[in-house]
Amino acid sequence: MGLNDSDYKKTLTILVNTKYSRITVHKSTLNALGLPAFIQLGYNSNKKRLMLFGANNQSQNTIRVVLKHNSFCYIHSRSFMVGLMSVSKALKKDGTYLLKGEMDKQLSAAYFSLDNAERVLESTDRGN
Repeated sequence: MGLNDSDYKKTLTILVNTKYSRITVHKSTLNALGLPAFIQLGYNSNKKRLMLFGANNQSQNTIRVVLKHNSFCYIHSRSFMVGLMSVSKALKKDGTYLLKGEMDKQLSAAYFSLDNAERVLESTDRGN
């Protein structure tokens, strides 16, 4: 089943949690990537973008997609998070940020601007 143009125009979202070195990839983003079995992470330091590439085969730099509650997946990488924070002045230590992105059809990748990161509170950050 192929994706039509309206699927690509939907806003894609991820959460970046710098405290736990975790990226939460939401279902809409996974759908736009074609529900891949693996994801490859990257960032463009010049354009200040985080990139997600979907892959159906495992390679050295891919991470297996394991759906939680059939709606999102977590990606944990301390080294990637350190690199990401060095590229973006918006991402601070011990914060959670919502990133909105778009699909790049030519690259078959989702990209997210680091300059537009919105600080949010996750339930674990709210306390009692």
